[in-house]
Amino acid sequence: GFLISLGTILGAAIVDITLVVREALARHRSSAPAEPAATEEWKRVDTRKLLAWVVFWGIAVVIVSASLGVPAGYAVLGVLLASVFVLVNGISVGISDSNPISSAFVVGVTVMALAGLTDPLVGLIAGSILLISTVVGGDMQQDRSTGWRLGTNRTIQFRYQVIGILMGAVFAVVITKLFLAAYPVLRTDTFIHPELKTGNWQSAMTYKFAGVLRGLASSETTTLKLMGLGIAIGLVIQLVRLALKRSAAYQVWKDRSAATKTADFMIDTVLLPGPYASSLGGFVEFPTALWYGVGGIFSSLWNSTMKRKDTRAPADMDSMSLIGGGLIAGEALAFLTLGIIGLASLARE
Repeated sequence: GFLISLGTILGAAIVDITLVVREALARHRSSAPAEPAATEEWKRVDTRKLLAWVVFWGIAVVIVSASLGVPAGYAVLGVLLASVFVLVNGISVGISDSNPISSAFVVGVTVMALAGLTDPLVGLIAGSILLISTVVGGDMQQDRSTGWRLGTNRTIQFRYQVIGILMGAVFAVVITKLFLAAYPVLRTDTFIHPELKTGNWQSAMTYKFAGVLRGLASSETTTLKLMGLGIAIGLVIQLVRLALKRSAAYQVWKDRSAATKTADFMIDTVLLPGPYASSLGGFVEFPTALWYGVGGIFSSLWNSTMKRKDTRAPADMDSMSLIGGGLIAGEALAFLTLGIIGLASLARE
């Protein structure tokens, strides 16, 4: 299920990226470019400095990876794939608020395997380039969206984001070492020993990573076949959805009556669901996906019956979205508190 879902995202992304590139080329070839409008101070970005920043750190990543024993070719491939998947995952985040970071890792390692990679450790390090890039890229995209609404200076916000990334990189190592020392069960390879009880430490994403890395030494082609099937499904669904969206006749039909509106809803959510959103069901366990669905249904019912007081606010800043964000923050704080309490109790022993 995971591999097919992963493929559907890639298939949909092929369509969307093609449209983006096509639009960019059309603008570039325009014979009568429009006069650039005066840009407000907070929106200004020095593109040349930004490009130099990206190139510098891309080279730095390759150098550091090579110092860790990763062949330069695989490190460069990781950086190039990261450039693509930041765009793919960015589209997914924008549409469904889901960042399929494990997908980037799995596809990256699979592509490297096709290029001849057989060492799992090299695959882990090179694949982590995609993993980290998509995590940071998705977060920065969301932060920039918030900054745009608040009118924050882009350059200043970017600098603070860099500071946050630096602090995160340092503290990630410290916290990982701390938890591994406090909870030795985290060192257990449940992929080899599924019979061992690890309590609440089970991680679906870890299973995906371990699975694809262990598959480097195997000649099994099932992974590629399932991924190819998913790409075909995602490509077809996205093309059909695009055709319906651009069809004037369909747009008129769906608003004709309550029955056609219901039919349109069923087509959009059941028959031809958006690959970016529907793929979530293949990435997470059923209970988790079920809670996503229940929350979405409740939110839709609430929004359809309650009138918004502030119609100027964006649709994703309504009451249900804010309550949902609060639930996420509350649960995160609760588990952080429990983790600190657990570590403190272990320190006293």
